[in-house]
Amino acid sequence: MTDVGLRLRAPYFISLAARTIGLGRHRRTPRRLGDAARAIGDWAEAAKQYGQHVARSPDDVAIVVQWGHALKHSGRLVDALAAYRQGLSLTPDDADLWLSMGHVRKLLGDRPGALNDYRRSAALDGNRHALIEADLLQDTGDGAERPAPAERAAIITALSPRTSNVEILDITDLRLAGQDRLDLISRSAQMLLDLKHNNDPEFELGVLTLDTQPLDVAYRPRGEVQIDYGAGFDDNLALVYTAGREPTRILVARPGHIVGVRWILDRKPNAMRLPLIGFAPITLTEAEEMLRARGPDDLDIDRLVALVQRCARVEITAEEAAEATLSLMAPDPHVGSDYRSWISTYERPQATDYVTIARMTETMAWRPRFSFVLPVYNTPAALLCACLDSLLAQTYTDFEICIADDHSSDPQVATILADYASRDIRVKSMRCATNGHISAASNSALTLATGDFVVLVDHDDLIPDYALFVVAFYINQHPNADVLFSDEDKVDLRTMRSAPYFKGRWNRFLMYGHNMISHLGVYRRALIESVGGFRIGFEGSQDYDLFLRCYESSADDRIIHIPHILYHWRMIPGSTSVSPDQKSYAAVAAQRAINAHFERTGLPLRSVPSFIDGLSGVVPAVSLNTLISIVIPTRDGLDILKICIDSILATSPINIEIIIIDNGSEERSTLNYLAKLESAGTARIIRDDKPFNFSRINNLAVEYARGEILGFINNDTEVLARDWLDRVRALLSMKDVGIVGARLLYPDRTLQHFGLVLGMGHHRVAGTPHNGIGGEDPGYFAKARLLQEFSAVTAACLFIRKTEFLEVGGFDPELEIAYNDVDLCLKIRELGFKVIADPEILLIHKESKTRGSDENGARAKRLEAEAALMRTRWATILDDDPYYSPNLTLAQSDFTMATPPRTPLPWQN
Repeated sequence: MTDVGLRLRAPYFISLAARTIGLGRHRRTPRRLGDAARAIGDWAEAAKQYGQHVARSPDDVAIVVQWGHALKHSGRLVDALAAYRQGLSLTPDDADLWLSMGHVRKLLGDRPGALNDYRRSAALDGNRHALIEADLLQDTGDGAERPAPAERAAIITALSPRTSNVEILDITDLRLAGQDRLDLISRSAQMLLDLKHNNDPEFELGVLTLDTQPLDVAYRPRGEVQIDYGAGFDDNLALVYTAGREPTRILVARPGHIVGVRWILDRKPNAMRLPLIGFAPITLTEAEEMLRARGPDDLDIDRLVALVQRCARVEITAEEAAEATLSLMAPDPHVGSDYRSWISTYERPQATDYVTIARMTETMAWRPRFSFVLPVYNTPAALLCACLDSLLAQTYTDFEICIADDHSSDPQVATILADYASRDIRVKSMRCATNGHISAASNSALTLATGDFVVLVDHDDLIPDYALFVVAFYINQHPNADVLFSDEDKVDLRTMRSAPYFKGRWNRFLMYGHNMISHLGVYRRALIESVGGFRIGFEGSQDYDLFLRCYESSADDRIIHIPHILYHWRMIPGSTSVSPDQKSYAAVAAQRAINAHFERTGLPLRSVPSFIDGLSGVVPAVSLNTLISIVIPTRDGLDILKICIDSILATSPINIEIIIIDNGSEERSTLNYLAKLESAGTARIIRDDKPFNFSRINNLAVEYARGEILGFINNDTEVLARDWLDRVRALLSMKDVGIVGARLLYPDRTLQHFGLVLGMGHHRVAGTPHNGIGGEDPGYFAKARLLQEFSAVTAACLFIRKTEFLEVGGFDPELEIAYNDVDLCLKIRELGFKVIADPEILLIHKESKTRGSDENGARAKRLEAEAALMRTRWATILDDDPYYSPNLTLAQSDFTMATPPRTPLPWQN
């Protein structure tokens, strides 16, 4: 989708920009117009204008490159690749251009090509960014390299005795380690399988059995199975499962139509014993028994039994068999059942709960009226009826359903809507005169709304019957709320629920990466009307744009999170619920909406495509020169300190000072190095020989600092991001940002730190979410790699304005070693500032992964004492991290579900 609204205004902005820089009408060339469009972030217009210039001047390499950049930022990746190739034909030794080529290939999923481009870039001028990217691709195995022929043959030979009616055709990113061990060297480690069924299309039903046994018996691999019925493998039509102690058994229809099976063994590097892989025919009776044996309450078993009967008794096509298998691919009860069990135990109301809900509804101080806004267009009848039924089933009855049929060509839609309207006066329906698309249709539905709050629902999604009751309960808790949003999950065509997104409270910077408000989004109607409703031209992200404009007229404390799942987002092919890259036009519209928000609010940022299609990244929109004082405590350890200093200097920093606080170095090599740094003017050395106290020595260094911004950096870090200080300056130029943290990787490129979660860890003070995942892994809903607010960040790399640092008294010397960074962050937040972490401020931190906690002797006693101090000082805050869901456990860092949740549903209190 394109931003029609902004595009229509683009000529005005470009004309204004042209006049501002003194261009006469006769000089408004495509190149100048492209520069002006680029300046305001209108990448589609910039690509258009630069393309016109290149057509006239194909040898203007500078503009060819800018054309490529504009095409990339506007989402036209294939065209961008072609533009970069044209540029390389003019300047084949341009290292930065090879780097850009690599970035685009990586976005396109061409990992081997990206790896090659990064290596070409690095070979030309030692380009540090290219070296890092190449290293990451190689280390994570994302280049999807097949083993050498001899090794491949050895692996297949070792696995053959453990297969039954299955042939292993190919393997990727697997390594044989000993007689009974298989190493998965990347998250793409996989096998291509051929099921032995004599190529008989009449082979009715079969069961694929996969048995994986990780070396760590406490670990449960998350695998994925894709089945090709002749149309190729599809990432969006796959079974993602969590393996249990028993084998995973997958029921498949008409195996004779199957071309191949792709099995991804785990979603992260791992080691396991050689798996067992089997395939066998199964009778209709056995299939029915298998289905009924695994039947949780939320699975329509009778419908699945009817489906498997049809597969066995009626001749079906390969396409029909693929659809049937997709419905039957839910594994045995122990596999993937964690969430279903959690729903049954902690969420699903019992009969007595509905009595409590009714009583609580009657005693509400305010009974707000809700207007569902439902744009409809050619919705499949069954899905439309299911959606409407879920709305009408609400236990809270003060609502209306406002429907705008966007001129559906399917006459069944009008029939269904007329039928529902005739049966319930709360159903208000209109038909649009033309097909104006979702923004216009939503505005039409809004004209029917009379409620206090508007509830946005898509025409094929579902909500639980208690959704409005819970929203009304929270409105009574927060009567000044302008926008409320809930947790959400996904539901497939079988009404099976999966993939819950347990959110934290409102997080403005995370919103710049993905739309955390939808779904369920509930808006005060007066606020929506005051901002003019939905804007034409933002289709696909119209609710994203709506929220940002509403937020600008509201405040942080009026955006209320409801920590319960009140929305079931339908998974169908082509939907962004299946994968965010399904609707690229939505991603482009989202970036336009975010950039328009930045422009309106004057924020020094710009939204750009992210590392995953469908998400957005953020880069500085300004170039600042604020003096930064970088403080590095050290004691000997020349080998690591020199790498740290060299990496800082390699980023070509401007306007910085480096202050090294030397806490008792004794090694001659270290002392000579420090003297050399000082004599060259590279760093200022402050000598302190008192016993080590992290807080005290950093505070001491600050006394000598001249910078407006202070940067605290551990001496065992290595900077990887060339633009790290540009990002720091831009973020700390925002008045409400108090601290900026970084993303830290272990030397093996797995994640060490990216933000801290309060209440997590051995002492229940703070812990590190996502610890140990791959450095390129997105993490839980991409939160391992998106800019966002946290309650605290580590002082291994932490930036803060000197003014606020001094205002709160700096680091607390009572906290000599541990938790002084957490304490500082909480003091800064107490002043009303935000603590954020930027994933693009990237460093390696050489702290040992296996070091563990200080469990013995004096160090253990000191740690216990500091943890006790923190628990006393911040008791109420440590038990309720606002940015971490109460539905997620604090016992570990992998975002597994809390049992029980720390915030019960209203009727459970």
